[in-house]
Amino acid sequence: MGRFRDELRAGAAPVWEAIHRHPFVQEVGAGSISPERFGHFICQDYLYLQDFARALQLVGAKAASQDDLETFAEHAANCVRVERALHAGLAARAGVSGERLGTAPPGPATVAYTRHLLATCRAGSFAVGLAAVLPCYWIYREVGLRLARRLPGNPLCAEWIAVYAGDHYGAMVESQLALADRLGPSLGGPERAQALEAFLLSSRYEWMFWEQAYRLEGWPL
Repeated sequence: MGRFRDELRAGAAPVWEAIHRHPFVQEVGAGSISPERFGHFICQDYLYLQDFARALQLVGAKAASQDDLETFAEHAANCVRVERALHAGLAARAGVSGERLGTAPPGPATVAYTRHLLATCRAGSFAVGLAAVLPCYWIYREVGLRLARRLPGNPLCAEWIAVYAGDHYGAMVESQLALADRLGPSLGGPERAQALEAFLLSSRYEWMFWEQAYRLEGWPL
């Protein structure tokens, strides 16, 4: 039996390729993304991370081992301390005020994605919750590594890329992928299907998140 990570990735392959082709990702890689779009993305990601940290805590609470519990607790704390500080710094350099960062309303994709994560991680098993949060880790890593092959001259974009292509972030992602591979062989048919569906749906929401930023999308009413 192959690695469970490969089974998850294969099921969402068309969505991931669409993400790599997305104009937001392409323009970040070229350093040509507009400050308005980048700022919109940072504001929404800042909001998203708050609920992502909560989702990680929900998954970690179902861990069978203290090591897995510690991993999810550390990653949730990293979202609150490190990632939010990073986003605050990037926002300031993109011309987004601290007031806007803290008061921007969550957009449609942000609300839909975070509600999916929280509901799935609350109701699902440990493995299903892991599958739901895994695309956020893994997609950013893959995007970062691809774009890091040729860093743009735009320092803001280059800094963002370097974070997700870096060794510290890579170690976090690899720990979650290794956990998925460890859990994979033990998953029965129904739980396996739920995990695959949760992973695919989160991957789709990742595409929608990029699209929301590129279109500067908010609520129509």
